Amino acid sequence: MALRGKVAIITGSSAGIGAGIAVVFAKEGAKLSLTGRNQNNLEQVVQNCKKAGCQDVLINVGDITKDAFRRTLVDTTKKTFGKIDILVNNAGISGLSSLISTTKEEYDRMMAVNVEAPVFLTQLVAPHLIETKGNVVNTSSCNTTMILPNAGVYVMSKAALDTFTRYLAHELASQGVRVNAINPGHVPTDIMAKVLTKDESDQMARDMLNATPIGRAATPEEMGHIVAFLASDKAAFVTGESFRADGGLSMTTPALA
Repeated sequence: MALRGKVAIITGSSAGIGAGIAVVFAKEGAKLSLTGRNQNNLEQVVQNCKKAGCQDVLINVGDITKDAFRRTLVDTTKKTFGKIDILVNNAGISGLSSLISTTKEEYDRMMAVNVEAPVFLTQLVAPHLIETKGNVVNTSSCNTTMILPNAGVYVMSKAALDTFTRYLAHELASQGVRVNAINPGHVPTDIMAKVLTKDESDQMARDMLNATPIGRAATPEEMGHIVAFLASDKAAFVTGESFRADGGLSMTTPALA
């Protein structure tokens, strides 16, 4: 149990990769502070975590882009568990539109969730991580090294998150805090279904699957195992890395058109 006794905040943990990370962390012995916008989904994830052996689970339902909610999340986690060892900035949204047609509202929302929220949540958590010699893991995307048509703003936001990872790792290294990111490939979740029709979402999934050399999609739990490794002492000499876990997709596919 590589995370036994560690206290982890996981954002966007009500579904998809975040839910997978939560269950894996539960199996690895962590105490969990989970957050998302869907209370019913979060409560189901809590039950899954308890079945996996974790009885110490706190949930906060709210919008991670709001400063007041971020402060509540950090304060309640510290009050409940007495410390914070790990921050997983997993919450994210996607969207498809060309750069020349993207609206200001679309741009602002993408950057608020995918960049601004992780930056300012990390600022709040950083003093606690310095105290525990903890670490941060950010969920980025393999698309930062590819051309994904009509996803320029989304890819820009994830590229910014990769840069944030490197710079923060450099800033906090002397204080014993590590910072890394994962860059997943095709993981079947509902993130694209929220911005595409079913036919469009199915077609994109087929395109990504066909372009993935390993020949299949990943599961949220597989991403969870990688995050758990990066968050554990097994990765004590790893910081500033963007860990690509995409089944070879970005290695062989510079453009997915």
